[in-house]
Amino acid sequence: MRMRAWTAVLVFGLGLALVAGTALAQPPGGRGGQRGPGGPFGFAPGGGMGVQFLLRSEKIQKELELTDDQKAQLQKISEQAREKMREAFQSGQRDPQRFRQLQEETNKAIENVLLPHQQKRLNQIQLQLGGIAAAVEREDVRKELGISEDQLAKIREARDKVREELRGQRPQQGERPDPAQMRERFREMRQKVEEAVLGQLTEEQKKKWNDMIGEKIDIDFSELFPAPAGGPGGPGGPGARRGGGNRGA
Repeated sequence: MRMRAWTAVLVFGLGLALVAGTALAQPPGGRGGQRGPGGPFGFAPGGGMGVQFLLRSEKIQKELELTDDQKAQLQKISEQAREKMREAFQSGQRDPQRFRQLQEETNKAIENVLLPHQQKRLNQIQLQLGGIAAAVEREDVRKELGISEDQLAKIREARDKVREELRGQRPQQGERPDPAQMRERFREMRQKVEEAVLGQLTEEQKKKWNDMIGEKIDIDFSELFPAPAGGPGGPGGPGARRGGGNRGA
C-alpha cells in the first residue's frame, strides 16, 4: 500500500512538472533530441527525463530489442554513472557544468552500446513521453519544428494558464492519494497541457512533431518509477527494484 501511494505521489508530481513544462525538458543535444541521459534519480540537471532513466523499463528494452549483452553493458554504465553522481554530491561539487559533463560521458557510453536504429527509436520515445509542452523548451526541437520566438511566447502563456488552473489539485499534506485517481489526474493534466501547446502550432509543425516522436509506445509513467528501497514490491511482486518492470539500465 505504501508503495502504491509513493508511486502515485511521484506520478502526480511529474504531472505537475509537466504542466509547468520543465520536468522533461531536455538540454540541447543532437538533431531531434539525440542526447541527454539522466542525472540524479534519472532526471537531468535543470530538468529532463534522461535516456538512462528510460532504459530501466523492460517495456522500453523490449521495444529497442536490446540483447542480453547490451542490457549488461547498460546496467554497468548506469551503476558507474550513479556512483560518479554520488561522489560529486558527497564532495560538495554542485557545479551544473560538472553534472553536464557527467551526462555527456554517460550519454557517449550509452550511444556506443546502442545500434543506430535503437538510438533513433530511443530518441523518439524520449520526446514522446516528455511531450510537446516540455520539448519546445529545447532549442534543437524548436529549430526542427521552426518555432518562432513569438510562437514560443504564446506557447508558454497557454501552458502557464493551464498550470495555474491545475495548481490547486496537488495532494494536501497528510492526504493518502489513491493511485488510480492520481493516474487519471495525471492523464487529464497532460492532455490539457498538450492540447494547449499543440493549439499554437501550425498543421505542418504538428506533422513534423508526429514524425519526430514516431510510433506510439503504450507505457504508464508509474512503470518508470522503482519502489523505494526496502519497501513492498510494485509490478512484478516484492522487490520491484530488482524485478518487475524496473530492471536494466
